[in-house]
Amino acid sequence: MNSTITFADAVLFDIAVTALEMDATPPYTVDEDTLTINAEDIDGVVDILHDNGIFNFVCYRADGDTERDQFRTDAEADADALASAGFGTDEDYGYYGGDDE
Repeated sequence: MNSTITFADAVLFDIAVTALEMDATPPYTVDEDTLTINAEDIDGVVDILHDNGIFNFVCYRADGDTERDQFRTDAEADADALASAGFGTDEDYGYYGGDDE
């Protein structure tokens, strides 16, 4: 049973497919319409992607465990960085909207 890796960004998907084509990989198939890579040895494919600096994807395992890989998206990482720098919610600053009087 195949597991899948799905990308939200077409450019990153193309980079990932190119990285897989240039490396000795486990057998895989590509669905360009859904930006998906399918493989029985999904962990081997994930390792190759990570070795090539590709982290922003969702991995679905066929064994029933649907999980994201261990890495955050760029948006999630940016939000965490901004929050730790003091750019969090309005409640952090005591401003709740309304008039600025």
